Amino acid sequence: MKMMTQSHRKKKQQDDQGVPLEIDTHYQLYGKHAWEIEYGDRCPTCNKRIDEFGFCACGSAQ
Repeated sequence: MKMMTQSHRKKKQQDDQGVPLEIDTHYQLYGKHAWEIEYGDRCPTCNKRIDEFGFCACGSAQ
């Protein structure tokens, strides 16, 4: 059986960007990391980007 080193154990507890999984609330809520979201047009009301699910900052884009 392989022994896991301290650094390997620590790596498994973090994502690609070094955010510890226990505090990565975006991943916990949405199942994706913030940098994995694809954006399209801008909302005509708040001028924020509309994400791949049709949501913006104010919620009127849906």
